[in-house]
Amino acid sequence: MFTKTFVSLSAAKKIAYLAVFTAIAVVINAVSIDLTAALKLSFTATVGFFSGALFGPVGGFTVMIVGDTVGCFIAGYAPNPLISLGTGMLGLIPGLVMTYMRGNMIVKTLISFLLCFLTTTAFLNTLGVYLMAARDVSFWSYMLIRLPVQVPVMAVNAVLSVGLAKLVNRSNLRFTIS
Repeated sequence: MFTKTFVSLSAAKKIAYLAVFTAIAVVINAVSIDLTAALKLSFTATVGFFSGALFGPVGGFTVMIVGDTVGCFIAGYAPNPLISLGTGMLGLIPGLVMTYMRGNMIVKTLISFLLCFLTTTAFLNTLGVYLMAARDVSFWSYMLIRLPVQVPVMAVNAVLSVGLAKLVNRSNLRFTIS
């Protein structure tokens, strides 16, 4: 449930890598770029992708769910369990796809983002926000309103992740994304 490279690290290095990525997840969860009143660009999915791709599904899930929880407490509010689970899935899904699926790195990355979009953005996060806001519309209507705004955000994260993964692979670091 971890990548081979991550397993080969000493315990201290494992803890350090997980701590650094968790800190990055906390910061990225707190930072978003307001493009319009309805569209906020966030890079949480990119951090989740790298956490999962570098550490495997368990490491990716752990980094993202702890990062989301800590970020909520720092911001002064209680975490929404559905949204936290969705954030954790942003690390779990790429961890599963990148670790256990064979094939081209770009194709696997795009599959990871498609699955993350469907499970996290379209379902878990939408349901979490819908239940918090107690809307007067049906869940499905709310989903149809929300998703077109979220598609460009996930697309930007996917393109950014492919580019950064290519850089990581060329940098001769211990980790590679394949």
